[in-house]
Amino acid sequence: MNTQVVTRTIHLSHQEDMTLRQMSREEHVPETALLKKLVLESLTRRRLEWACRAYARGELDLSRAARYADVDIYEMMDELRRRGIQMISTEQFLDGLENLADLFELPELREAATELRGRPEPKTKE
Repeated sequence: MNTQVVTRTIHLSHQEDMTLRQMSREEHVPETALLKKLVLESLTRRRLEWACRAYARGELDLSRAARYADVDIYEMMDELRRRGIQMISTEQFLDGLENLADLFELPELREAATELRGRPEPKTKE
């Protein structure tokens, strides 16, 4: 695999530079390695944040959100749970109940799903 390296330049304040130097000494790593580590950690966090928001808006399903965030589905589910993001909408759940009702010929299950559709959805955190 041929990996192309790109160089970026950033400007730091004197205080930021001093903080970077101190962290570099404390972690016993060169400043450039520390900067790369900090950038990669930040990119990872931002991708996860974006994936969670996109999932909550319904733009990505669980699998695509996990792929975008570069985590497995179980890690993605844990992260969504931590953030209070509902993993299946009430609409999807009720559609599933109705499908089961039809599949197993259970009219009482369909009636329960229909009754639940009339109720307001619970509030979720975002």
